[in-house]
Amino acid sequence: MNFKKTLLALTVGLAAANVQAAGFQLHETSISGLGRAFAGEGVVADDATVLARNPAAMALFDKKALSMGFTYIDPGVDIKGTDAPDILGSDFDLSSLHDDGVVPAAVVPFAYFINPVNDKFAYGVGLNVNYGLASEYDNDYAAGSIAGKTDLFSLNFNASGSYRINDNWSVGLGLNVVYAEAELSRRYGAVLENGISMPGPGGIQIPVVPAIPAYTKLMDMEGDDTAWGWNTGVVYELNENHRWSLTYRSEVEIDFDGDIKEPAPLEGAGSLKIDLPAIAEFSGHHQVTNDWGVHYSVMHTDWDSFQELEGFADGMEDPFFVKHENFESTLRFALGATYNYSNDLTLRAGVAFDESAAQEDYRSISIPDSDRLWFSAGATYALDAESSIDFGFSFVDGDEVDVVEQDAILEGLLHEAPQLAPLIGDANWGFESEGNAILVGLQYNRTF
Repeated sequence: MNFKKTLLALTVGLAAANVQAAGFQLHETSISGLGRAFAGEGVVADDATVLARNPAAMALFDKKALSMGFTYIDPGVDIKGTDAPDILGSDFDLSSLHDDGVVPAAVVPFAYFINPVNDKFAYGVGLNVNYGLASEYDNDYAAGSIAGKTDLFSLNFNASGSYRINDNWSVGLGLNVVYAEAELSRRYGAVLENGISMPGPGGIQIPVVPAIPAYTKLMDMEGDDTAWGWNTGVVYELNENHRWSLTYRSEVEIDFDGDIKEPAPLEGAGSLKIDLPAIAEFSGHHQVTNDWGVHYSVMHTDWDSFQELEGFADGMEDPFFVKHENFESTLRFALGATYNYSNDLTLRAGVAFDESAAQEDYRSISIPDSDRLWFSAGATYALDAESSIDFGFSFVDGDEVDVVEQDAILEGLLHEAPQLAPLIGDANWGFESEGNAILVGLQYNRTF
């Protein structure tokens, strides 16, 4: 068996575990929105953060507006091992697979500015994070070929304009510049720590595959890219108390140009392609009384566009791996309310249901994903007539799911040398995963 060739085959399955559905889509563009679970986010227009969702909503402003803030996310993703590969002569300790907090905490910043030029036209600029993920396991983690380190960060700069057609209709259009960085690394894990041997004459064990320490690097890639996209929106105002919006954000293709450090046969320049999906959202806002407002949203994320992941090495026309993802498009439903407690204090609350795009057979422990329920609350406190502070809190309750993944090392060995099947047996790892999260945020607003 050509072991270097096997190493190339092993990379085929590695990247799929790194981006799982809503696992890398971030909603955290606003703290006022966080307080109502982002219900009505495209049309409520409490402050300048509405620019992140709907450029047409800038037509609702008659003063310059500035908003900036951050969200602190504590994901709380826990993994419990339930099954391990059945390699001849190996006995894996399932408790060694248990890992709490595999997704680190993160701070997600944002800033927006809206300038109404006159009663017809407004423009604005914004900076926020639409996509991001991170997970990291110990270097000697037993299932190292499907775990390891995964890191994706994207920063979106948006410049938009809006035009008020009449008292009822407004439209908007925006241009997005997306900068993204990614890092993927995988290690051999424990499956070859003792190598693989077969019984020989006289009970002598004959080595078939050499022993490789668990911490040995299998794959190491990193890169960055800048890409373009666009977004548009429309607002319909029945009157000052009732309005709706429809928004669309285009798909953005990210081609991470960077370096392949492992495996050695492919060391050098390389690239990894990821399609950030298109998003459509319908939002409604109703000021029921002077004190009470009700909001709702339905968001469709076109994860159907993310069917496969491809990696390229410099000088190779064809990808050196193609991994089929088979993601499904998702819906997110949100319902929220706002209560004007006093002239200085506004209270919010909301709930949301967020679907997972990962099909049951394609889940991964790299970014464990599941359907989620959001429970949110928040408040705005007026510092003076021109400035205010927002506080927001959400608890995200993720379903407990089972994850079954084939070890990438063993998958490659079986592909290159099917005769090893009796020695390897079941090549799957099994896990139980639960991913809850706590989100808290602070935001400053000012009008001019």
